[in-house]
Amino acid sequence: MLERMEFGETGPGPYPGYEWKRAVAHGALDPDAAANAGIADLDLAPRGAHGAVRYDADVRILRPRDGGNRRLLVVVPNRGTTGAVPFSVGTDPLAAGEPPDQGDGLLLSRGWTIAWVGWQWDVLPGDDRLGLRAPVAEVEPGWLRLEFRPDAPMASHSLSDSTEFASFADIPTWDEQDPDAVLTWRTTPHGPGTVVPRERWRFTAPATVELDGGFQPFHWYTLRYRSTFAPVVGTGLLALRDVAASLRQGMDAAFAFGVSQSGRFLRQFLLEARNIDERGDRVFDGVFVHIAGARRGEFNSRYGQPSLTHPMTPAYGPPYPTSELLAEHRRILPAPKIVLTNSSAEYWRGDAGLVHQDARTGADLPEDDDARTFLLSGVDHVGPHPIKGQLPLENEPNPLDPMPLLRALFLRLEQWVCDGIEPPSSRVPRRDDGTAVTRDEVLRRFRSAALPDSAALPQQARVDDPTAPAWELSAAEPVTALVSQVDEDGNEIAGVRLPAVEAATAAYTGWNPRRNVPGLPDVLYEFVGSRLPLQSGRPAPDPTAARLLARAAAERLVAQGLLLPEDVDRTVQEAVAPPPV
Repeated sequence: MLERMEFGETGPGPYPGYEWKRAVAHGALDPDAAANAGIADLDLAPRGAHGAVRYDADVRILRPRDGGNRRLLVVVPNRGTTGAVPFSVGTDPLAAGEPPDQGDGLLLSRGWTIAWVGWQWDVLPGDDRLGLRAPVAEVEPGWLRLEFRPDAPMASHSLSDSTEFASFADIPTWDEQDPDAVLTWRTTPHGPGTVVPRERWRFTAPATVELDGGFQPFHWYTLRYRSTFAPVVGTGLLALRDVAASLRQGMDAAFAFGVSQSGRFLRQFLLEARNIDERGDRVFDGVFVHIAGARRGEFNSRYGQPSLTHPMTPAYGPPYPTSELLAEHRRILPAPKIVLTNSSAEYWRGDAGLVHQDARTGADLPEDDDARTFLLSGVDHVGPHPIKGQLPLENEPNPLDPMPLLRALFLRLEQWVCDGIEPPSSRVPRRDDGTAVTRDEVLRRFRSAALPDSAALPQQARVDDPTAPAWELSAAEPVTALVSQVDEDGNEIAGVRLPAVEAATAAYTGWNPRRNVPGLPDVLYEFVGSRLPLQSGRPAPDPTAARLLARAAAERLVAQGLLLPEDVDRTVQEAVAPPPV
């Protein structure tokens, strides 16, 4: 339960009439309570007063001074960052600090209260990042794995899921001389690895590993080692539950929003029925999950690394479909309404289709009554972020911005929850209409593009035993991977198509090969799509024609409830904008 909320600095918000509050939530958990059952190692954590296990979580609150519309949106931070005010356009993707960039303030102008709750134990303090101080269980040495893939030569690597772009807390080795620890390497995202002789690598400190000659760019390294450091990772799930349950008091409705990693976290939250608080009440009435695919993550396991970027993990296993994800929740209470959106990149990663397709046969599954699922056609995972210009890509990167579609869909979720007005039906690739096909079939339609090696495409490993060691999954048999068929120009047919896609100003994909490296296979670079010439060979429409086509497409989306009227001009301008230099 939440013992208390300790409020610190309060200042003006980024929007008139709002205030920005900093706080720390102090929680006390009873390991023997039924509501906390299933949290790995909670019973092995130190207990304080009244036998409770304690945690602290960072919280930020942006709320109208007059109470607003009595609707709460809780944002699950992605790797500790607050980001911009959700569902805003016109924000700076590089803006940092507090309070967050408001952009056009779509939700703020409507009186929403917005909160961010730290949940991730391995977020390092500083840089305005929100984290969780989790209890640490007392355990015997046990095995885990670390996996990383550098883009540049690297002399050493910390024992964490840190990358060139972000650092996270380490899980140190139990024994720097451990003769049983194993390091392997491979040159594709999945497949068997080659063992590095033990004398060629070493732990140079409890939380650092080094390889003779250094770690090479575009190689995947997997280190299997032992540790006794075991934070109770799953307290993050309970922190979100307890803080959100407290914040929703006095509210008419509460919603959760998570993107990518934090969207996967929400899938875990729903699977474990953590959306039901200690009193037996529902916490969130609506949940919006963006670009999580069909995955979850290491959010409730010993040695769990919530920050994982590259590795395959048993936590990516079943259940995948929404109906199975909500089964335990429905056993106790009616489920929340859910909107799931994915870009083309999550389908090309090999897993997003599993939300609505059978993992073994690819057959279409029935739509869940409480959920809507949308492919955002021709959009990638990253969106219009300037970081793409720094990445080793073979094709021109995809510049499309999905936010106009997300804004409209979130407001449709709000109407569904608060007014009982159902949103449009799901729009996804389906076998029964011929729009769900294999990735190889789509690649055969591209003539004017750098293509990945078919054998090196990313795979979603079949996870038959969720207790199997994570390092075995890189060589496991893959499940069925289906993506949207494309038209003659190379644009995806299924899903919700932005005006730029509908007007065919270019071919927009959710995949982009890494820059060719002699001697290495041509693999996809994670998360990033391509902007390509029309594959039909015909010229793109001239600016006048493109503008007319894009406006007609935007107005159709407005009529369908998939675009806001105020975003028509923005999406039309995106469609006719010249490619970045």
